[in-house]
Amino acid sequence: MTETYALNRRSCGSASLELIFLSPMGEPGVDLHNIDALLQEERADEAMDQLAKMTKSWDVEWRQAHAMFIQSNSMEDVDKRRTLCREALSLAESSFTTNPRSSDAAKQAAMLSGSLSESSSSSLEQMKIGVVFKKYLDAAIELMAEPDMVCLHMRGRFSYKVASLSFVERTVACKLVGSLPSCSYDDAIKDLLAADSIESTLENDFILGKAYLGKGDKKMARLYLTRVLEYMSESAIHEEMKEEAKKKLTKL
Repeated sequence: MTETYALNRRSCGSASLELIFLSPMGEPGVDLHNIDALLQEERADEAMDQLAKMTKSWDVEWRQAHAMFIQSNSMEDVDKRRTLCREALSLAESSFTTNPRSSDAAKQAAMLSGSLSESSSSSLEQMKIGVVFKKYLDAAIELMAEPDMVCLHMRGRFSYKVASLSFVERTVACKLVGSLPSCSYDDAIKDLLAADSIESTLENDFILGKAYLGKGDKKMARLYLTRVLEYMSESAIHEEMKEEAKKKLTKL
């Protein structure tokens, strides 16, 4: 089962003040407010069509990365999903390199690297990419006035991943990527509960249930894993999470 970041609705963040562009042909461009609205509604194909008409810039690139991320979440083929995420991550990183004060670019880079980390079948590769993810996540949180729901979820999710490493995995990972951050299930639960206080989502409840299970709190694990089954699935990833939640609930 692959756990991939699928939180899209709140991931636009603050938009650039430069909201009107001219297309390469000199025709009137598209209002970026309209594109942000399309991304909020997860109408990624329409957003990509509009962005393709615009002159390349850092605030076009992170929006393209966001649209591609949304598209990837609808792909059942894991290899194709990861390929698209790699392409999108390159755009987000390019955007952040051009404007290192953009919390939006940092946030998209964090989401995409997080997706690539968690969809990897190798625990060691997950931790390698996880270092990149943590770098962009820390930058996004620092640049924002305060962490938003998505950032809180991602940080909690990262803490859960590190906390759930076995002793052998942790030892080998430290040799490959250096020291790992000190993360516990309690750290993960704290951030995930804070995210839940802003907005309840299937993905957040899923990781919360697993974090409580890792901590040994079966009662709370059952509560959140049961909540996962009550959501309507909006993607192939949601179905994967619901199937895993069902399996875990049968063992509680």
